[in-house]
Amino acid sequence: MLASRLANGMTDDSTTALNGREPRWQASWLWGLALPAVVYLAQVAYLWGFTIDDVAITYRYALHLAHGQGLSWNPGGAPVEGYSNFLWVLILAGASWVGLSIETAAAALGAVLGLGCLSLLFVLCRRLWSPQRYWWLPVMLVSLTPEWTIWSVSGLEIPLYCAFLLVSLLGLTEKPDTRQRLLSIGLPGLVLTRPEGLLIGGIVLVVGVIAEPGSLSRRLRGFAIPVLATVATAGALVAFRLAYFGSPLPNTVYAKFAGTLPSLGRVGEWLVFGIPFFLAWGAALRQWQNLQHRWVLGTAIILVFIQIAVVLPVVPVMYFLHRYQIAFLPFLLLAVPCVIMLVPATRRWGVALLLALMLVWMLKEWPEVNNWVASERYWRQTRQEVADAMRAVPPDTKLALVDAGYIPYWSDLPTLDVWGLCDRRFAQEGFDAEATMAENPGVYVMPVDVINKGNLIPQQGRDKLVAGTIRFQERFSLWKFCGHPLQRGQPAANGYAIMLDTTTVWARKLVQTASP
Repeated sequence: MLASRLANGMTDDSTTALNGREPRWQASWLWGLALPAVVYLAQVAYLWGFTIDDVAITYRYALHLAHGQGLSWNPGGAPVEGYSNFLWVLILAGASWVGLSIETAAAALGAVLGLGCLSLLFVLCRRLWSPQRYWWLPVMLVSLTPEWTIWSVSGLEIPLYCAFLLVSLLGLTEKPDTRQRLLSIGLPGLVLTRPEGLLIGGIVLVVGVIAEPGSLSRRLRGFAIPVLATVATAGALVAFRLAYFGSPLPNTVYAKFAGTLPSLGRVGEWLVFGIPFFLAWGAALRQWQNLQHRWVLGTAIILVFIQIAVVLPVVPVMYFLHRYQIAFLPFLLLAVPCVIMLVPATRRWGVALLLALMLVWMLKEWPEVNNWVASERYWRQTRQEVADAMRAVPPDTKLALVDAGYIPYWSDLPTLDVWGLCDRRFAQEGFDAEATMAENPGVYVMPVDVINKGNLIPQQGRDKLVAGTIRFQERFSLWKFCGHPLQRGQPAANGYAIMLDTTTVWARKLVQTASP
């Protein structure tokens, strides 16, 4: 009987929902879109201003491109693709070219795209689950997730990537003509936005061809235009990278990925977060043959696990607050209505209990989000202090640091990225402390812990290796510490130590005149 009701609830021409009544469309708009939009925008207002250091790499490239200096980290230097979001760089360069602030444009556009993603998810859920009464539930849960909102306003490409994901999946639910148009937008968009976009888009195409009825030749013809658009986009992008940067992949792929699985713990956190929603997918599998769009749902959960596999080799420091998974959050939540449908219509208290538990589960992420907001706010202020100090440095001085983000972006000095995101040698051949010193940086900025009695302890392993070289110890002296000053009872402080090469006249003068 349950299977029969579920099957009736999943057909387009069904006239009754699981509870026996056709849900009012006006109420669906209220609960499924208007209220989630209000919740999301309230969180946007609260979290506005959050950002991370990595995003400023994108800003620096976009700024240089907008000012006619090309896609360059250091204008005039060897080109290296130090970003992972090609299309987003182009969009922000366009914003800068017309006179907008890159930082404001990135946050505002991200917030708008996040709202657009909720709208696309609203349409997709309506297509998949209507007329089940609670078909809109995934939209509400996404809007309640603070990690979703915080990454929407962070300045990164995450909401743009999610929008292309949703457009692509929505395309699989459409008739052939509309499907081809949507896939021809969504799949090339994935390729242009993220390095793994070709893999993700390819899976969508393969599942779509398999699910399409008819002969193989007929199915291939039905997907010919999206396939050609995707292949042409990927080919053109690779050709451009080879011609401009000399590499088929962004340099960040080499810098962020390791030969082991260092992010296993981080991915484990995502899996724990997804426990109730994986259970919802289990409920969907129980009724798989009765689901009208089961191939679309299957594609969604496959993409969730493919992304998990993609993230495993990422260096853990690059992964927090589910950063590399959050664009797939709508897909993780997509099966939630199936759990509600398994609750007998006469037991509304059961539905209320499930909704309450899901609400608590989503809101439990707020303490961690608030901690990250406070941490990033402090480090942003400290980086601003460092960038302000750089005004006293000659404009052609080479800066070296691990945190290649806002400090190089704000100061716009020639910069050696010690981490390797914007340095092909360190990313592809491995880090070398002596090679860092051989670049003759005039300024070396390192995040440090200030221990009692004024001892400076570098926080990053690469900084420790550099600080241990003879050349560094002989030539560099502390100029300034930017961060919290030590207070009574405070065992340590975090901040940046600005070290100057005192073999130069200007550096000796700055160090000699610095306050003790």
